[in-house]
Amino acid sequence: MKGVVFLGDRRCEVRSFPVPAPGHGEVLLRVRATGICGSDLHVYRDAQASDQIRGHEPSGVVEAVGAGVECVQPGDRVSAHHHWGCGACAMCARGEVVSCPRDRVIGVAVPGSFAECTVVPERNCTPLPDGVSFTDGAFMACVGGTAYAAYRRLGGTPGESVAVYGAGPVGLSCVLVGKALGMRVIATDVQRIRVGLAEACGADAVVNASQDDPVPLVRRFGRGPEGPWGEGVDCVIETSGATAARRAIIPSLRRYGRAAIVGVGSAEQVINPSDIHGSGATLIGSLVFPLGWSWDLARFLATTGLSFAPAVTHRFSLDDAPEALRLADEARCGKVIFQP
Repeated sequence: MKGVVFLGDRRCEVRSFPVPAPGHGEVLLRVRATGICGSDLHVYRDAQASDQIRGHEPSGVVEAVGAGVECVQPGDRVSAHHHWGCGACAMCARGEVVSCPRDRVIGVAVPGSFAECTVVPERNCTPLPDGVSFTDGAFMACVGGTAYAAYRRLGGTPGESVAVYGAGPVGLSCVLVGKALGMRVIATDVQRIRVGLAEACGADAVVNASQDDPVPLVRRFGRGPEGPWGEGVDCVIETSGATAARRAIIPSLRRYGRAAIVGVGSAEQVINPSDIHGSGATLIGSLVFPLGWSWDLARFLATTGLSFAPAVTHRFSLDDAPEALRLADEARCGKVIFQP
């Protein structure tokens, strides 16, 4: 089978690998869609080469099952959570596989999904309902699930306002989920194409932060059409990891607003605890999502009709991996999907 490895310094290669055999409690998944994630690009830019197949957003059809597999069967359409966990610790018992001290991440510690086939644990597989596509399954495995989890943790409700800082794939997913929840969404980015994509994904308002200071515009947006609730939005989701976006979190919120910090990036200290105290704001770190929420997200997609497809701008075969990764690395696009 074909698989993609990173050679260091923004280089990659498509190689031939034997089809892996599923072990105890594991399934062999024939990958039908898998996305390029920002965390993949961090490794892609690194100088170190590796023989590991990359990618961690697998969605596809179960091809074979190993011993001890009881619920998943060949032919099932599934999405697979990318954090394996050990399955036995206190964190795994809560479904918080990302916090497992012995966690293994697909595409990092074990062969990933930039391949025709990959092996995943049965417990990580979430069945895809009819009408939920393989593309949606790939989003569920990481970026879409991360967006959904941010709203779950914030407690977003219909009619509330939310500002999404950063309109990359996670931010676009936040726009789509927010609208499906019945919220009013304003999105901001410094890339013109991503501002346009946020609008195409249904954002009620957009801001090009390379041209305008987003904070005053976000604060006015938060007033809403129903009257003077006070300036500022009910919620902020910061997905970019950029210093400027993080600095805008608290000033964008109304009094007693809530914010989820999702993006990874800047290490600068830009938030003053006194500002949190003075505004009554609630700030949470939202790291990926619990394993069981994948099932909730699948039901959410099926019942609302939401699809993450509007966030996708490019689809590639594995043979075109160098072009696909170059494009995703430039960040002048939406989500880039491999369809092996």
